[in-house]
Amino acid sequence: MYAAKSLMKLRTLSFVFGLLTVISRAAAMPPPKPGSAVCKADLKAWSASKTETLAIADLNERMNVMFACADLSKKHEKRARAYLDEFYRTHAELANRAFDFITRHGLAEQFGEEENRASTTRAPSGPGAREQ
Repeated sequence: MYAAKSLMKLRTLSFVFGLLTVISRAAAMPPPKPGSAVCKADLKAWSASKTETLAIADLNERMNVMFACADLSKKHEKRARAYLDEFYRTHAELANRAFDFITRHGLAEQFGEEENRASTTRAPSGPGAREQ
C-alpha cells in the first residue's frame, strides 16, 4: 500500500513537472514578428493614443512590437525612426511610473543606495567601456 501511494505521488509529481515544462517553454517563445501592414496600423493608432491609462503589460507589449517593427524597417531610416520614437514615448511612460512608485513608497533612498553599491561592483559595459 505504501509503495502504491509513493508511485501515485511520483506520477503526480512527474505530470506536474512535465506540465510546468511545457507551459514555461510556451511562455518563453518570442511572439511572432509583426508584418509591415500591422506595424503601420499599430504606429498610427498608438501614436495618437495616451499611454497614461495603459496597464504595465500593455506598455511592455507596445515596446516589444515597436522595437520589432523598427528592426523590420531598418532599411528605411525614416520609418524605423518613427517606430523607435513610439517605443521611447512608451518607455518614458513606464520609467515615469517606476519613478513615481519609488517616490510614492519612500524607496528613493534605498534605491539610490542599492544602485550606487551595485554600480561599483558591476563590470563596465556598453560602447564606452574599457577593457582592464
